Amino acid sequence: MVFWEGYVSDEAMGTFAPIVVYWLYAGLYQLLPPLDNYRLHTKKEEDEKNCVPLSSVIKGVLLQQLVQATVAQALFMVCSSTQFNSIHFV
Repeated sequence: MVFWEGYVSDEAMGTFAPIVVYWLYAGLYQLLPPLDNYRLHTKKEEDEKNCVPLSSVIKGVLLQQLVQATVAQALFMVCSSTQFNSIHFV
């Protein structure tokens, strides 16, 4: 038994939990720049390599996650209705 069992379906958790974890991890990564001593690349090197603006990256990630969540929910609906229809009552 998990703590969300009475509140959220497993399908919703399977769809949205990875998205929430991604944004938490990305936010943590954005908070790390003050730790310059532990960086693999200097800030200058990172700025030279990152040609795409942050706003464009965020828009792309949000679009990808929207498509991912939509497809996942559609598959859950199709699979659940297929399983329900395949049950034969005696």
